[in-house]
Amino acid sequence: MKFNTLVVAASLMAGLWSCKKHTEKPPHNIPPVRTVKYVVYTSRDYSNNNSLVTIKLRMLAGNTFLWDSVLAPMQLKNIPGPDNKLIVEKKVPGNNNTELSTGFYFSIENVGDSWYYEKFNAGESWKTVSLDF
Repeated sequence: MKFNTLVVAASLMAGLWSCKKHTEKPPHNIPPVRTVKYVVYTSRDYSNNNSLVTIKLRMLAGNTFLWDSVLAPMQLKNIPGPDNKLIVEKKVPGNNNTELSTGFYFSIENVGDSWYYEKFNAGESWKTVSLDF
């Protein structure tokens, strides 16, 4: 009986000493993750236009590319309408908190190149940039 009481008491003491309450709190100054939402669609009728278009999604800090991605070339007639938009969400690399340029650079076969950019202000955490072809 004394042995069982001794074992129970020793187990309780070991359990109490092994449990430590963590008093450290995570830092509260973590900036929100910055995200850009790229939207591509058309509200025009290109159903008979077979010209190829190449669209590049871009994010720049000054003249430095932080990120860019090229969509697969497609015929103008295959650009989705407003009900079926192409949407790409991208977190800002390194959570860069400076003013950025976000937008599109596109080339239309036998027509030429063009672009559309919007400012993503420093301190903002969300930006939606849309290209309505």
